[in-house]
Amino acid sequence: MALAQKMARNAGEMAAPLPLPERLALLTRLLYTMRSDVMVAEKKQWAQELFAAAQQLPHTTPAEMEARNTALATAAARLAVYDAEKALALLDGLPPSEGQRGDQPDARTMAARLLFAGYMQHHPGGAGVLMDHARRWSTDGSFPYGASAAILTRLRGDEDASEQFFRQVLTIFSKGDEGLYGTAEFAGLLQQAVSMEAILADTAEEAGRAISAELSRQVADEQQVLAPLQEAMMLAALNNLRVSAPKAYAQLLLTSPALAELKAPQVAAPQEPPLDATLETAFHELGETIRLHRGPETTRASVVSSIRLVNARYSKGACAECAAPDAQSAALVSLAAYAMPTAIAAQLNAIEDPFWRAYFLAIAAQQVGQPTRVADPAARKLPGKEEPEPE
Repeated sequence: MALAQKMARNAGEMAAPLPLPERLALLTRLLYTMRSDVMVAEKKQWAQELFAAAQQLPHTTPAEMEARNTALATAAARLAVYDAEKALALLDGLPPSEGQRGDQPDARTMAARLLFAGYMQHHPGGAGVLMDHARRWSTDGSFPYGASAAILTRLRGDEDASEQFFRQVLTIFSKGDEGLYGTAEFAGLLQQAVSMEAILADTAEEAGRAISAELSRQVADEQQVLAPLQEAMMLAALNNLRVSAPKAYAQLLLTSPALAELKAPQVAAPQEPPLDATLETAFHELGETIRLHRGPETTRASVVSSIRLVNARYSKGACAECAAPDAQSAALVSLAAYAMPTAIAAQLNAIEDPFWRAYFLAIAAQQVGQPTRVADPAARKLPGKEEPEPE
């Protein structure tokens, strides 16, 4: 474990001089290296560095905003594992522009999903604290409706407390200035509240009417065809409304018949990159070398050859837009770390690009610190194909 921690620290030291996108990718990887109770001080520092660096990302287009919010949320959520109060304070300090309502989550609502659940686990009486933060966030951004389910889960043993909490959230939603994302999130919260019997039936119908009013307003405002993401969120809200507040749902369809005509959008499945036959062969050769105990020299030669292939794939500038390695390269480096844990750091010096050298060092540190079976990425695409399993 000491060797693995040294490797992770060395990778962390390589982050500072990297370009911003690469620094963010490396810090994110390091935050998930080994168990959360390992390298606590370093991970707290890396999380705060990630949060600060993420605020420097551009956020003009929706894609840029999503990438930025994801990085901010990741940093806050990982910091909350160690210091929830600090994470909440960082989210409180985001400027108003970070929390604008719309058709996608902001950094606060994304982080809150993990943060609230962890906070309530360690602070069972912390509902009021979280509500204070959430209420502040809602003044210049979205209220974390989805994350509030964690609070309801803790309160459901007390009918009065859960009812009172939900009504506070309903009051905020009923102001009527949420975007489609916030409406869908509140509808999801309503469905969970009903399913866990945390609120009264009359309260559920009242919330359903508030959701109906918001959906009707949004449909009236939409003169153009809804984008697939907007359709998906509206359908999710309608489905949750149907099962949670059937009277409000039936009335909505009468007053806004266009909503009944919505159909689930067709979303194309993501295309995985084609397999690299050379990397696949190297993976199986190294796996066989380990399994058959062919000796240190043969193992070293196989590892050197594998790292050389990975370096060729990620030579400087060859994958400028990549934020993480392909599955085959990651698996090959992980298997090499399993084969030569004490020497893998030196072998990875052959990776020419500083970012990829640091990233693969973090992957190797994970394997050295917590050795696990390395799955063959090719086996996921070819049913019945077995992965080499180190012995």
